[in-house]
Amino acid sequence: MHTTALAAVALALASGPLPPPQAPATDFADIDAYIESRLEQTKVPGAAWAVVTADGIEHQAAWGEDGGGAPVTGSTPFLWGSVAKPVTATAVMTLVEDGRIDLDEPARAYLPEFTLADPARAERITVRHLLEQTSGIPEGTGVTDRFDFDAGADPYGEALADLAEAEPFAEPGAEFEYASANYLVLGALVQAVSGMDYEDYLREAVLDPLGMDTAVADADAGAAVPDGHTFVFGQPVAIDAPFDPTGPSYGYLGGSAADLAAFASASLPGGEGAVSQDSLALMQTPAVSMNERIDYGLGWKIDDRNADLGTTTVWHTGGAPGYFAAVVLLPELDRAVVIAQNAYGHFQDGALVGTALGAARIAAGGDGYELESDWTYPAALAAIAALLLLGVVLVIRTVRRLRSGVMETRRRWTVWAAMAGWVVLGTAVTYAAAVAVPAMAPSRILYVLMAPDLAWGLYALGLVGLTLAAMRLWQGARRLRGHRTPADQAGRQ
Repeated sequence: MHTTALAAVALALASGPLPPPQAPATDFADIDAYIESRLEQTKVPGAAWAVVTADGIEHQAAWGEDGGGAPVTGSTPFLWGSVAKPVTATAVMTLVEDGRIDLDEPARAYLPEFTLADPARAERITVRHLLEQTSGIPEGTGVTDRFDFDAGADPYGEALADLAEAEPFAEPGAEFEYASANYLVLGALVQAVSGMDYEDYLREAVLDPLGMDTAVADADAGAAVPDGHTFVFGQPVAIDAPFDPTGPSYGYLGGSAADLAAFASASLPGGEGAVSQDSLALMQTPAVSMNERIDYGLGWKIDDRNADLGTTTVWHTGGAPGYFAAVVLLPELDRAVVIAQNAYGHFQDGALVGTALGAARIAAGGDGYELESDWTYPAALAAIAALLLLGVVLVIRTVRRLRSGVMETRRRWTVWAAMAGWVVLGTAVTYAAAVAVPAMAPSRILYVLMAPDLAWGLYALGLVGLTLAAMRLWQGARRLRGHRTPADQAGRQ
């Protein structure tokens, strides 16, 4: 083995330096055809995409309409969702390179107001932990995806104050959990260290140097983004695109496909970016395992899905209400694919991600992925519809019995048992439908925006459950008062 290795080194020295990575010969028409087919299959109204190298855009295209009915173009703005995370990581690394942040210093060294319900653990959370998403901060803290800040408010300050009540789920550095609150804290940290509003520093240090001139990084720019789309019973429905003022650091950054392409180009080896090649390499080096197949670096996901084509895959996707975006880097091939789509739904996430990753695989010289059917979405809707129908039938039957005045004779203990059973059942259904399931989402408003048919169906089920329990209680109370039919009363005389 050592002899073979030495021979390889000698051959490399004899033949001169290794050539730079070369992108495979790809017919861009194949990428376009694949993406357009997937957009039609997934019922996305509009999208824009590009294929880039470290030198810039190789190919770009657009398809469909925006939420206002205008044709999508290369300059149409989208929201990018969690693609904001590698952008924020880049902003942090500019401060690291300037010597103003140390990755292994506690975040509180730069942001004293940051704490959690367990202050001792909060004190041990480093900047690196936040970037790697191993801080122990859980998802679902309620500090992200908030759209009701008053003018002149301090959004980051308010979010940090509320985060102080969050209970960490693990020791810092011990476990990975994807939580947007990590990147909200990083936004506040950048703001504190730079002495500038986060969006202003982001523009100065990252967006402007990369030529991302139409990037959406504040509420005013967010208001100009066309309506996106959610999915109702599988069909796209236009919705207003909300904007969280703390969101540019974790999920409400945006811009055109050209802006997205500029970021991707700068993130490839050899690209002229906001940070050095060493910083890029550090960010794109696996730091912690997300699952059996995917690792997480500093703001990037890394895996070997395209190893058979000669490259690692460094990527991030993101969904915001009404929008989806993806950046997929193929570093060894000096190529990347970016795409922005103006539709997003919780149950459609896998299909939308598949479009981006499939297009990148074609760009790497392989074949795209076929659309896989997801039975959970129709199954969930069918189950809710069946339970709603059953509940409505029971309500109607109870109303008819109450209006008829006919009450069959039952022993008192069986009446009490039936009343207790209906209260327990109705309360359990309502709690599950209106409390437990919504609590699984990052926030209630996201729950409604990203799965409206499921959300309103479950809320309706909860209302039916309460109504049925109340009516059965009334029915039981009438029985306990000794209400009888005329025949019953005649028999007692």
